[in-house]
Amino acid sequence: MKLIFTISSILILSLDATRGTSSSSIRGTGPQDEASKKISSESNGDEDVYYLDGKCPVFTEDPKNGNTELGKKMIAATKPCGYYQSQGCNYDVIPANVVHPGEGVGDLEFEPYIVQFDVGVHREIRKKVMDDFNNWNGGDDKRDCIGCDEDESETCLELIVKGNSDATGGCAGKCGPNCLGAGWAKDCMKHDVCATYKALLQPDIDFSKGDGFCYDPDCGDEAATTVHNCYINSWGPDRPITCEKENFNERWAYGHWSYSTSFFSEGPCYNFISWKSGQGLPDK
Repeated sequence: MKLIFTISSILILSLDATRGTSSSSIRGTGPQDEASKKISSESNGDEDVYYLDGKCPVFTEDPKNGNTELGKKMIAATKPCGYYQSQGCNYDVIPANVVHPGEGVGDLEFEPYIVQFDVGVHREIRKKVMDDFNNWNGGDDKRDCIGCDEDESETCLELIVKGNSDATGGCAGKCGPNCLGAGWAKDCMKHDVCATYKALLQPDIDFSKGDGFCYDPDCGDEAATTVHNCYINSWGPDRPITCEKENFNERWAYGHWSYSTSFFSEGPCYNFISWKSGQGLPDK
């Protein structure tokens, strides 16, 4: 196993847990300008939302605060996972609870994605996640859990958002503080969208209020995936893979935390490790 301190790791040591940003390392440099694609669609009467065939809303504009009409549209357009594909929306899906390699140009293009995330806490880890959240000194207005219902399960949701757009407050999917991060990644996109959706549901709290990153019981698992990667150990450079259980049938597969986690205090990201917790983070 080779431990290489990358330029990306250095660039994001200053991490940001606020809405609309994600922290990550070992990521690509981001898509090239020519990868940006215009959305060919009808306006459907909404100047701030684009549509494909009138039924696939693509969000690109900053919702500002949950009191705005755009914020209400985003909340209404957030559907159970699988909804948009069932409606014939042919955008690539960024699935919840899968950690992507996040390496190289093209991990996240500047185009629309069906972005999936979950709210609530898996029953296997609920006690330790909620204990750490309750003990966290996040201030009087820290964001309460929005998905912690009585059956102690998670709810998978999805929204269509264009990469690098303003839909999450700026540079959707870019890893690191605001728009100053090292690159774009699918896992950072999931965290951005999750944190934005939660902020829109809590309009009494300032939209820019930090979510606590890995302290957050709703989006903390998405946060953890932005600072974790999986590889297969080899004699040459270790090969990046998605952190899926079947990939760990390979003897030399392993998970690895970003070097950046040694330099920040954005919560107990390790709470989300283990296959049985359903968060996509490996046991080894």
